[in-house]
Amino acid sequence: MKLAGKNIARSEIMLHAIFWLSWVVSFTLIQSLGFGVDEYFIWFMYYIVTLPVFMVHTYLIAYLLIPQTFFRGSYFLFAFALFVFLIVFSIIELVISNELIFKPFDSSRVFAPNYLNIKNIIISGIGNHYIILVFLAIKAGRSWYTAKTKQEDLMQSNMETELEIYRYQLQPILILSLMEELEKISQAKEAHTPNMIIKISNFLNRFLYEGDDELIPLQLEIKIIEEFLEIHKLGLGDRLISNFFVSGHLKSYLVPPFLLLPFLNDAIKLGYSCNESFESTVLIKGEKKYLLFSFSFWSEKQFGLTGNKNAEVTRKRLNYSFPGKFRIIENIDDNFREFSIELFH
Repeated sequence: MKLAGKNIARSEIMLHAIFWLSWVVSFTLIQSLGFGVDEYFIWFMYYIVTLPVFMVHTYLIAYLLIPQTFFRGSYFLFAFALFVFLIVFSIIELVISNELIFKPFDSSRVFAPNYLNIKNIIISGIGNHYIILVFLAIKAGRSWYTAKTKQEDLMQSNMETELEIYRYQLQPILILSLMEELEKISQAKEAHTPNMIIKISNFLNRFLYEGDDELIPLQLEIKIIEEFLEIHKLGLGDRLISNFFVSGHLKSYLVPPFLLLPFLNDAIKLGYSCNESFESTVLIKGEKKYLLFSFSFWSEKQFGLTGNKNAEVTRKRLNYSFPGKFRIIENIDDNFREFSIELFH
């Protein structure tokens, strides 16, 4: 933590040093352009010698006066202190430039004896405020950018946390669902129980350990879906007609794990809760720059399967991994539901 603080402090010091060095060099060139070497020397000496005056004046306004008065609504005090600073630092700048720069190095620029009059002081002070305005503009821009970046980082962190929680919530939900179905199978079809246990064990091994990354190979995702459907095909028997179609170029794709499992689980749970027959179709098709995930669930009779939070969370997951490169299509009817994901590369 201390090291991070030191690095931030060093970077701030470097930025300020670059700002003031750029100011000295650029205005030396502007003031001297088209003249001889002596002119460059005079103006360079002027900006170097008066640099502490401008720096103190600028920092007092930027880091003391504005935060302590303007930001707190003390506008009259701010205006009064600003005017006082203008007078004081204008006098200092005039005296230093006349006594330490112009008299020793260029007598032609020496001010008249009464140069410290109110008119010259105010004119010089106002003229010197350009560097303060430039500094404040850069500071405001940096503050805005920093605040915006922090807000985006916070939103990103919140999104990552939400998606991580969703994934860890999905695991116990699916495991509980499988255990419930295993219990029902053991009671109704005792002969299928050993095979069911083997299939659930193989599925959970992949589900809990191999699908733990942010992105997994598409072929692993296909294997997980296939094993999940086999479990429920065994459990539901003839009541579930399961179609699973995979085609195209699949090896190069990485996808967020368990994209379709929540929808498959919701649909198949409905099959266990009633005595109706259902048909499910999973289609995964890969092309060079296009990937399609499609799941449909159909029955001759009406069923109560409706949209749920899984669709919204899936949208967030895809937006996190493939921002602007996906499309979700969802169709819901009394006896039909279709959910499709299109990924574009």
